[in-house]
Amino acid sequence: MNRSMLKKELTENLYDSKGLWMIVAVSLIFTTLCVLATTIKEVTSYSQTDILQYALKAETLLTLLVCMTLGAACFVSERENNTLESLLLTPVSKLSLTVSKYLGVLIVGVILMLTAAPYVLAISAGSGLCFKALALGFGSVGLLLLAFTAVSVILSVLMENSKVSVLISALCLAVLAIPSIMSAIFQNSAFGRLILRIDPIVCAFDLSKEVLTGTATAASIAGKLLPMVLFAVCAVTAMLLFSKRVSLKGEK
Repeated sequence: MNRSMLKKELTENLYDSKGLWMIVAVSLIFTTLCVLATTIKEVTSYSQTDILQYALKAETLLTLLVCMTLGAACFVSERENNTLESLLLTPVSKLSLTVSKYLGVLIVGVILMLTAAPYVLAISAGSGLCFKALALGFGSVGLLLLAFTAVSVILSVLMENSKVSVLISALCLAVLAIPSIMSAIFQNSAFGRLILRIDPIVCAFDLSKEVLTGTATAASIAGKLLPMVLFAVCAVTAMLLFSKRVSLKGEK
């Protein structure tokens, strides 16, 4: 991995791709959540554990959405702006270039998780769940971040249009998030229950619920982490393999 290339990608993600504004927007959303959690009567009627679960879900989805948007545009935008050729002519290999772009997006994801941490701590204050909440915020969200960012980078390598790449990335996130929203419906069939057991987002949300409510066991934690780890390993491996297909517009 080339450090100067990584610095370039991080700078582009924060400024040229409006990543900095996305981070500010996420901060405003979390500020709103904290205000709602402490002032709105209907919200304050929820237990602190329930509000904390919603906060972690919001952190997960917002972090993944921002990073998938940046990842889905990383190669295809270079191709559209005719700047990819200059990158490919440098001594940096396609694999190193792909890893640099991937890490540049991941760093933005880490910044988002750090941004969310004070809000999670504020919501969990006095509950004795601060450490667990932070562990979930960095652990399970981090695993999903590794996987979904890799998927978005793969799409950016394959797609010719940045809007299509971003749209498909968002669609992938939505498809995997739907079972967590409609879990009661999925529970009605054997296939649906299988989906709930292997869907990484569902596993992350269920893990948060079990850990925060104190019902988690070593076996249940392992069962929830396994699909997330496998998804991350498969996605990152696929991204490294697809790095060979980085090419100029029309060369695919």
